[in-house]
Amino acid sequence: MNERNSGAGAAALLILGLVVLIPSGLCTGFLGIGALADAVVHPANLGGSMSVLAMALVVGGPFVALGAVMVWIAVRRMRR
Repeated sequence: MNERNSGAGAAALLILGLVVLIPSGLCTGFLGIGALADAVVHPANLGGSMSVLAMALVVGGPFVALGAVMVWIAVRRMRR
C-alpha cells in the first residue's frame, strides 16, 4: 500500500471518529451527569434518574465507543 494513501486514510478516519465521538460523548455525558445530579438532589426520584442514565448509556454508549475505536485505530495507523 502506498504510504501517502495510508496517511490520508488515517487522517480521514481520525476526523470521522472525532465527528462521531465529540457530539455523542457530550450528549451522553450531559444526560448522564444530569441524571446523577438529579439522583443526588432528589433521592425520592432515584428510579427515574437511573432510567434516564440507563437510556443515555444504551442509546449513546455505542456511538461513543464507535467514535473512540475509530480515533484509536487512526492514531495507531498514524504512528506506523
